[in-house]
Amino acid sequence: MDTFDLAADWRRSFHRQGLRDFDALWGLPHDWVETPNQRRGGWSGVSRLRLEDAQGRPRTLFVKRQQHQARRSAQTGWRARPTYFHEYLFLKRFQALGAPVVDWLCYAERDQEALLVTLAPAGYIDLPALAGQLDAPRFAEAMAAVVEALGMLHRHRWQHGSCYPAHILVHPATLSVRLLDLERCRRHRTGAAAAREDLRQLTRRCDFLTPELMARMAQAVRRHLPSFDPALLALS
Repeated sequence: MDTFDLAADWRRSFHRQGLRDFDALWGLPHDWVETPNQRRGGWSGVSRLRLEDAQGRPRTLFVKRQQHQARRSAQTGWRARPTYFHEYLFLKRFQALGAPVVDWLCYAERDQEALLVTLAPAGYIDLPALAGQLDAPRFAEAMAAVVEALGMLHRHRWQHGSCYPAHILVHPATLSVRLLDLERCRRHRTGAAAAREDLRQLTRRCDFLTPELMARMAQAVRRHLPSFDPALLALS
């Protein structure tokens, strides 16, 4: 299925650089952020692109490319579609809900190839880097902001699904949050179940979280999801 969807407020910026179609974006230099992931006969990789926005400010974009990487879900009628297509749908859905996700700028798909372009949030860093910058009280505030950001998904019964420390960005000064890598989102029967799975995933990979802070995070979840049981995470 051939698809090319470009955010209206970025159309002029893309066209100015000759990025008008799938081939132009697919042919960008392979300046990979990290070694592309190879699995199941396909691959996916992320590169950076510098582009001026509508106000002429230079911005960093992430260009995510993949080939032969697909999954099925109810939202596509169980037809196999690229995993980036799923992420594109979730970004649009969660933006409509007001959840703090990264901005999508372009999605394009051709045969077994797909690409997704997102805006890199200026000044934001991931959780491991944040833990190394902030003192304990300020970091506790940051994690409260993270719980609130994830809660905007959980209250609608959505699980992030890839709730890893590198997939949550926080601005050290403002403590505002941006969520990324949402292609594995799934919906649960309850918001408490969605929250439980995300917090389990996150806390298992955050060796910088103290038991006291994890307990506070769990109690914060319970304030907006009363049926959530912190004991299920062994956090309290």
